[in-house]
Amino acid sequence: MALVTGAARGIGRATATLLAECGATVVVADRDVVGAQQAAAAIVGAGGRAEGVGLDVGRAAEVTEVVEGVVARHGRVDFLVNNAGISLYRPLLECSEEDWDAHVDSMAKGTFLMTRAVGPVMVAQRFGRIVNLGSYVAQLNCTTKYFGPYCAAKFAVVGLTQVAAQELAPHVTVNAVGPGDVATEMMEREWEQEGERRGEAAAAVKDRYRQRLILGELEQPDDIAQAIAFLCSPLAGHVTGSHLIVSGGLPFTSDRTS
Repeated sequence: MALVTGAARGIGRATATLLAECGATVVVADRDVVGAQQAAAAIVGAGGRAEGVGLDVGRAAEVTEVVEGVVARHGRVDFLVNNAGISLYRPLLECSEEDWDAHVDSMAKGTFLMTRAVGPVMVAQRFGRIVNLGSYVAQLNCTTKYFGPYCAAKFAVVGLTQVAAQELAPHVTVNAVGPGDVATEMMEREWEQEGERRGEAAAAVKDRYRQRLILGELEQPDDIAQAIAFLCSPLAGHVTGSHLIVSGGLPFTSDRTS
């Protein structure tokens, strides 16, 4: 039984779909409840088992209600994927308090609240796999200009991952997957925002991102979903506390200099 947050679209939806294909019953959770239900319906239509629920992971009461409901309906939670998140291309000195709170709440706080709610269930059942969405930028010397709140929140997620891995062992593993440049709706908005600031077309920004990749092509949501599925599988039974970078071979320094 899998619970995936931010799963109405992008990486979350690809992950929910793949876990269902692997045989898991999946709860598709998202602030966009209609999108979550549509994603779940698509999984069911393809022969899988899924349900869609509304959830703002930054609100403790909602997290408690959803997790308690999932346990009541399904009896357990085997896999938790903390994927919900946002991004904003904006200089740090132009970011508002609301910008900061939105990033930290959806990623750092959301990961904490979900882990706190689901962790006891996994410990009690003596099995669990938690996979958090870190980021390529949450590494030393890999932060990128104009993504201050995002970088800060992702570093927090990686830190939480390492602490939770220690505290929930030995029966629960906790890892993070760090995507690079993934062709999602969220990333498309980033390219548009960067293009506006640079005075160039979003397509040109997107192609520049592609060219800096060692593998020469942008990642797709399925690429990240496959890494998450690996960490949920028996193949990764002795992997915990890790931050698996799945970036298509990004360089160790960013070329986003203006």
